[in-house]
Amino acid sequence: MTPRGALMPLITIDHERCRKDGLCVSICQKIFTQESPNTVPVVSNEGFCNSCGHCVLICPSGAITQVNCPTGNVHQVRNELLPTYEQMRELIISRRSTRTFQDKPVDKAIIEKIINGASFAPSAKNAQSTEYVVVEDKALLHALAERTAFCLGKSADQLRNPIWRRLYLMMGKVDTEQLARWTGQFSLIAKRMTEGADLILFNAPALILFHGDSRIAFAEANANLAFQNASMIASSLNIGHFYTGYMVAAWGRDKEMRKLLNLPARHRLYAGLALGHPKIRFSKWIDRNPAKVEWR
Repeated sequence: MTPRGALMPLITIDHERCRKDGLCVSICQKIFTQESPNTVPVVSNEGFCNSCGHCVLICPSGAITQVNCPTGNVHQVRNELLPTYEQMRELIISRRSTRTFQDKPVDKAIIEKIINGASFAPSAKNAQSTEYVVVEDKALLHALAERTAFCLGKSADQLRNPIWRRLYLMMGKVDTEQLARWTGQFSLIAKRMTEGADLILFNAPALILFHGDSRIAFAEANANLAFQNASMIASSLNIGHFYTGYMVAAWGRDKEMRKLLNLPARHRLYAGLALGHPKIRFSKWIDRNPAKVEWR
């Protein structure tokens, strides 16, 4: 019995049920130790636990209890539903960025399935730091696209400035040809927006934004891993989508963009997924450049 005022242990091992197989030690040596074979493992560094649940999942006798991984949250893998390599590869190679959408909404249930899939992405230290904003309001979608296009127009003007152009070239990240392409593309997008053509969201009926607390280590990586999961789920549901890179960049540079979204304090926007029912579907895929691999 835990004394009054004492904290409940995060991890406990039922000595009666434990098979002493050391599987928990094998998968998590920073938490568990085993003095010798065929002895009950010891929780030696509970403070290092990320609550990932691996120890609970791997224990064949259910001897391990983790406060943040209750029995009701543990489910059996349905192996019969797992895709084969060929099926998974076909999904990956057939995925295309879609920018032509039908004029109809995406059901809330579909969006929830996409976010649910995103939430199972790996995250550093199991932080699960990614949060989501779903935008369906047409006025807000247009305002976000319009402001992003305006920011690109400002960037194009900046890139025409000889001093800024020289600075970019000195940084060595781009060359003269790339700068010219950027300037031309940014100007075109800004101009087309003033003419009523949306080259930012392409009139997508829904947008999922991935954000997180910037103080959390690897929050950006966590969000983009979540985005990739979301992309695969969207593809499996035949929902067209694309990564809204221009919008993410504009959010980081423009106060008005940040006001429009009003994310929590210290949060940053890390990824965006524009989505809708595709107007045009791709029935073919094309080879990519061979992967550059060095075996060592």
